[in-house]
Amino acid sequence: MKITAAVVPIRSAPFEIETLDLAAPLADEVLVRVVASGMCHTDLHARDGYFPNLPYPVVCGHEGAGIIEEVGAAVADLAPGDPVVISFPWSGECGSCRAGRISYCERARPLKSSGRRVNGSIPMSRDGEPVQCCFFQQSSFASFAVAPANARMHRFGRPCDKNGDLAPRRER
Repeated sequence: MKITAAVVPIRSAPFEIETLDLAAPLADEVLVRVVASGMCHTDLHARDGYFPNLPYPVVCGHEGAGIIEEVGAAVADLAPGDPVVISFPWSGECGSCRAGRISYCERARPLKSSGRRVNGSIPMSRDGEPVQCCFFQQSSFASFAVAPANARMHRFGRPCDKNGDLAPRRER
């Protein structure tokens, strides 16, 4: 599918808005229509080359929220229409994960900044050429993102409005 994304073409370059292609989610992934994404110093560090294993061009963004549009065949606990906030990835296989300490996953660095899915593939491309993504396994500086279903998806008890309102509004 065609998406719009903020791409860092080379180290320390400004973000550029581009049209890219995004592959369908794998069996254990979800496709999220991104309605919000935070800009964090971590994204700026990624843009500026502080992650030595992060290749360019790359789509950053690791604080994404949106609506699930599609789920992979092996995803049972999430469904299209679920409003979610996408959190950090974890392997589920290392000692820390098996001990229930997923925020200390021993595979965290490559999962967060290799530019690839867990299986090594790259779901974003431009004119058939890969564009590194999967930043924190989400690359939420895009109109749509694929993310592992185990990436700590936080569902909300109420649907989002048409503008993607995920947070309750405060009455004044």
